[in-house]
Amino acid sequence: MDVYEAIEQRHSIRAYADRPVEQDKLERILEAARKAPSASNRQEWRFVVVTDKETRQKMMHAASKQTFVAQAPVVIACCAETDGHVMRCGQPCYPIDVAIAVDHMTLA
Repeated sequence: MDVYEAIEQRHSIRAYADRPVEQDKLERILEAARKAPSASNRQEWRFVVVTDKETRQKMMHAASKQTFVAQAPVVIACCAETDGHVMRCGQPCYPIDVAIAVDHMTLA
């Protein structure tokens, strides 16, 4: 599948099978994020893989009680160094950099 096919076929999932995500698939998703471009290649992001059911339940409450967060077999929490690189216009780079990395994950 090429990237355009992946874009065309991408859709949001809100119902999950009750089985773990295979390690090789998870590693591929994280590797896609790692390869994403970032300002000055600083990669001011961190990804936390959460499989623990109790932790996902707590994350659901922090995410405006969106139940799919707790129901997913794995959640990848995206974090950023907010005091990092700033563009010439004065805006921080991390929101754009993290968004690009997450987009790479959705296409992986």
